[in-house]
Amino acid sequence: MPDRRIGDKIYFISDVHLGMPNPVRPMLEQEGVLIDFLRAIQTDAAVLYIVGDLFDFWFEYRSVVPAHGARVLFELYHLIQQGVRVVCLPGNHDLWLGRYLSDQVGMELPGDPLVVMHQNKKLYLTHGDAFRRDWAFRFSRGILKHPWCIGLFRLLHPDIGMWLAQNTSRVSERHVRNANLDQKILHRETAAKIAEGCQYVICGHYHRVCMEDIGDGQLIVLGDWVYDDTYAVMENGEIELKRWRTGKGLSP
Repeated sequence: MPDRRIGDKIYFISDVHLGMPNPVRPMLEQEGVLIDFLRAIQTDAAVLYIVGDLFDFWFEYRSVVPAHGARVLFELYHLIQQGVRVVCLPGNHDLWLGRYLSDQVGMELPGDPLVVMHQNKKLYLTHGDAFRRDWAFRFSRGILKHPWCIGLFRLLHPDIGMWLAQNTSRVSERHVRNANLDQKILHRETAAKIAEGCQYVICGHYHRVCMEDIGDGQLIVLGDWVYDDTYAVMENGEIELKRWRTGKGLSP
């Protein structure tokens, strides 16, 4: 690994949905924009948090992994080799993140939610879908994460599994994109985490950008890299939401 001074900024992104047919621009263009961002932050980043749904679908068979997003994975590997930690939380589209990403790419996969300390601030990170507490969500999530379900899915040919996932994804994505932020749920959950001593609650999932003071803390919803290319950066204990523009650098 080359010698270099590790940066001190903490970056956050979510909802890239690699592999999803993009209604705004070709997938290779979407990947290229993200790669430009990853190359730009390697000079000053200490950690990059990917707060769920890096992939529109991810499942590791015993000897097969999805083909989409390889260029981004190469760039994340390079970022890690430069000394930047890359921490990836599962989302509702890629909740089956596995050992290929940790062993071969070097990403940290701590699960969801995650509580961390940076710059003397306590952060609560979650993809955001688990803010729902209704029985239907808990039931469906329990099935999807059950070893029997995973084992049965592994029996499918990868092409069939990918086809099923992509068709389910289109329905789910339209629902999330057209839904409003449930402010009541977000405020309730954020207030609870702030009462536990967190200064920031950071999530994705909603494909919207939101930054709101809640009591003595702050709620940050990260937006996405399908439509808006938004990210958050933490420096000196303060977090800003920004939009990436290829060729214009890390500017607001």
